[in-house]
Amino acid sequence: MNFRRRLCTAALILALPLASQAQNNTLLLNSFLAPQHPVTKMVVKPWAEKIAQVTEGRVKVDVAPSSLAAPQQQLASVNKGVFDIAYQFHGLLTDQVKLNQIAQLPFVNTTARGSSVALWRTYQKHFAKANELGEVQVLALFVLPPAVMFGMKGPIDGMDKLKGRKVYALPGVPSAMVESAGAGVVAAPAARSYEIVSGKTVDAFVGYSTSDAEGLKTLSYATDVTDIPGNLTAPSFVLFMNKKRWAALSEKDRKAIESISGEAFAQGMKQYDDLETKVRSEAAAKGIKFHMANDAFVKELQTLATPITQAWLKDASSRGVNGQEALDFYRAQAAANR
Repeated sequence: MNFRRRLCTAALILALPLASQAQNNTLLLNSFLAPQHPVTKMVVKPWAEKIAQVTEGRVKVDVAPSSLAAPQQQLASVNKGVFDIAYQFHGLLTDQVKLNQIAQLPFVNTTARGSSVALWRTYQKHFAKANELGEVQVLALFVLPPAVMFGMKGPIDGMDKLKGRKVYALPGVPSAMVESAGAGVVAAPAARSYEIVSGKTVDAFVGYSTSDAEGLKTLSYATDVTDIPGNLTAPSFVLFMNKKRWAALSEKDRKAIESISGEAFAQGMKQYDDLETKVRSEAAAKGIKFHMANDAFVKELQTLATPITQAWLKDASSRGVNGQEALDFYRAQAAANR
């Protein structure tokens, strides 16, 4: 009897480190976008749930029910250990991360899948060595469908519809382009666009797609949507994890997570393209009018885009990257995988 008790006690003692390890392998992911937004619902949460499957239950990822930090604080919060995994909009990382801004340059993107595959492959081939994101483990890069121009009082079909108007725009390329066109820009993270657009203090909004407008609850405030041939810009993001938490996982589990991240994650953005097609059809049925920008308007926008692209090429050179080679590679990959 005493032998059996000692045996049980020893078994419990041996089991304690395993229980502790299992508990430590539950990771917390923060999504700064609302639970119903497609990025959270279709992209990030399913990926998080799949981690438990590919690691056979050894690693679990819990998604916080609401954001634990402001959109611009995601990287800093992961570094501090506030949560383990997050994603951040590149437009809010312009001071630190220059190279990944390639995906937001004017006239380089195709579809969500095409651009996401292009960004991941370009990062791996040209940018990873620069280590701009510092002490985090980069798990994936993704790009949403290209941005359009939303008119709230008719179509944005020329520079005259931007000059002197008040326009909400995403920080980064969208706000720079619209400001160069002479508009009064209200720049803020996408998560804040609803309060700005719904307050009707702006005449138009620019910087994301129709599917994202639907997810952000701003689409119903648009009367018209203007597409730009060659695509004005597209919102891009980086998904990352605390480096110490990553290193604490077993090699087997790290490889399992990598198998559903990176290239596989980028290829999965096809579902976002499908959503974009669906939302556009539904929006047209509700009376929103879609327009294609004419050649004269596109040419004027391309002129405004030139200094933005040149500035990026200069930034790339300062980080030891052949910017033109990377840009040509990105464009080719985006076109081939659209």
